[in-house]
Amino acid sequence: MWQSLQRLSLGMFLILLASAVLLLSESSRPKDRQRPPDGTAAAPARVMRVAMFQMASQPILDEGAQGVLDGLQEAGYVDKHKMRLTRFNAEGDVATGNAIAQELVGGEYDLIITLTTGALQAVANANQSRKIPHVFGLVSDPVKAGVGIGTGPMEHPDHLVGIGTFPPVDQALEMAKKLNPKLSRIGLAWNPAEVNSEVCTILAREVCQKLKIELVEANVDSTSAVKEAIGSLLDRQVDALLVGGDVTMLGAMDVVAKSAADARIPVFTCMPGNALKGALFDVGANYYEVGRTVGKVASRVLNGESIAKIPVEIAIPPKLFLNTLALKNLRDSWPFPAELIQQADSYIDEQGRHDKPKASQPLSKKWEVRILSYVTSQDVDEAIRGLKEGLTKSGLVEERDYALKVSNAQGDMAVLAGSVDAAISDHTDMILTVSTQALQASMQRAKDIPIVFTMVANPFAAGAGKSDSEHLSNVTGAYGANDVQRMMPIIRQVLPDAQTLGTLYVPAEINSVYSYELLVDAARAAKYELKAVGVTATNEVPDGAQSLCQMHLDAVCLSNSNITGATFPNISRVAREAKLPVFAFMGSTASQGASIVLTRDYYDMGVDSAQLAAKVMRGNSVASIPFHQSTKSRLIINVTAARASGLTLPESLLKSADRILEK
Repeated sequence: MWQSLQRLSLGMFLILLASAVLLLSESSRPKDRQRPPDGTAAAPARVMRVAMFQMASQPILDEGAQGVLDGLQEAGYVDKHKMRLTRFNAEGDVATGNAIAQELVGGEYDLIITLTTGALQAVANANQSRKIPHVFGLVSDPVKAGVGIGTGPMEHPDHLVGIGTFPPVDQALEMAKKLNPKLSRIGLAWNPAEVNSEVCTILAREVCQKLKIELVEANVDSTSAVKEAIGSLLDRQVDALLVGGDVTMLGAMDVVAKSAADARIPVFTCMPGNALKGALFDVGANYYEVGRTVGKVASRVLNGESIAKIPVEIAIPPKLFLNTLALKNLRDSWPFPAELIQQADSYIDEQGRHDKPKASQPLSKKWEVRILSYVTSQDVDEAIRGLKEGLTKSGLVEERDYALKVSNAQGDMAVLAGSVDAAISDHTDMILTVSTQALQASMQRAKDIPIVFTMVANPFAAGAGKSDSEHLSNVTGAYGANDVQRMMPIIRQVLPDAQTLGTLYVPAEINSVYSYELLVDAARAAKYELKAVGVTATNEVPDGAQSLCQMHLDAVCLSNSNITGATFPNISRVAREAKLPVFAFMGSTASQGASIVLTRDYYDMGVDSAQLAAKVMRGNSVASIPFHQSTKSRLIINVTAARASGLTLPESLLKSADRILEK
């Protein structure tokens, strides 16, 4: 294994830019969540300062980062308690990455954790004189990275250690050949500037030669060059496309998948997560588990163990994703045998994504679990689906480990309070809440029952805690507010001359007021005038929408609330009659007439919450589990509604959409 796995001059401007703009940490959160927990009579142990730096934002890298955090937490290192964590992200920009590295080395950190080869190289080069403890992960070939790591496990600098994870290119190619024995030409576009990509390409050449497959190559230097490179491969009549461990190519996977689909050939990868974007299959490492291993190595360093005595390891826990939908319309036959589907960790078909349950031992008791929601909507349904599937993904088995009941108050607060009381009377062991109202009702009445929330914008305003780690002893969960900052440039892109936006909000709903305040700040920063109308009940919405649309607006940008979400068809009808486009933040509004929707992924948020619930069920103290901020959003474009309201949709915006609706 080891034998096969073998520019730094920046101005102060870049350093300051990285510090001011790209610092992703607790310092970016609202001020009321920055205060550390109150001190105690006993003097606390020194809080270790830890920096975690990843080179880009991609689902697979984010999974690895979460694994690192969970690995640290399992060893007792929780942000704001035994450590203070600061996160950095270069968003794929090499110069910014180098500037971040310089800042980290000068930042008086006790430990730096880097994820990806680029982040490893940047920090290792900047850290040659300071020799700050450094743990790396998500690196294809530590030896070839050129940072002083040798071919033996103990051949590494005394301050640098980590985990190598070579993408299984050979397994991916061998599977492709088994699925289609006639396969003779494979196209591979890659970035020669990426060491990780070069290593994958060299192995791909060797394996293709052995399998008697011609490997047709094209080079890229940025994501903008990917479409042209893929086009050149398709012009050379390849039978399939391979995407290796190349950050540039993975950043443009949507473009690759669409080009392959148009040519009626499959694309496959050796990096998990791309089947969801259209790849036929992914054979790769489980990056979450790799991250957990990195977190455990980092905890050993924080505990005082000498890096010089810790070996560099290679970890490739396998993972297989299949996408049966990608089999449609292919010009050649690529059938999935039944036994292959049974082996898959995840497969996609017409009914959606199916994940293989993790093997686990039964819990010590069977938990009685109640899901409580306030209203009925598509978004609530997605959150509940995430909760249910998240419990399964966590290795728990329904009726063996827990019994589940679901209650919905249909927008009636009295019914919601009664549902909480019923859960208490039934001796429920845990309450999972969906919405701020359900969380508040549960906190008020079920003070001795573990509560795990989801689909909450601001748990701090709801009274659940002061910070992610300082919260009520029986409450934890996942939350995420509207991504209003990202929406503003989208509005500017499709309405370049717009000056005035309008919204409805509900003064009586804490979540609505918070969402409205976020929108006010974002609109002001983007130099929009924002006009608003408050409503207090569903029967006020039609008149409120009518009044709003008579205020000489350029568009409606609707902040979230339960009342406006439940009555959105009325808002959409009034806006349509006024020929005003509607921009919104709830996924259900896209199919009801909103032109552009930027919604938090409530399914993923539900999964995040379920994973926290699973920790409680396995014996972790609720008080010790920090709140989790879910940041994933989905862009949905209703092309029919957009065009009917006069919007011109740039091709670049359509390509960036996660979902497009068109009647």
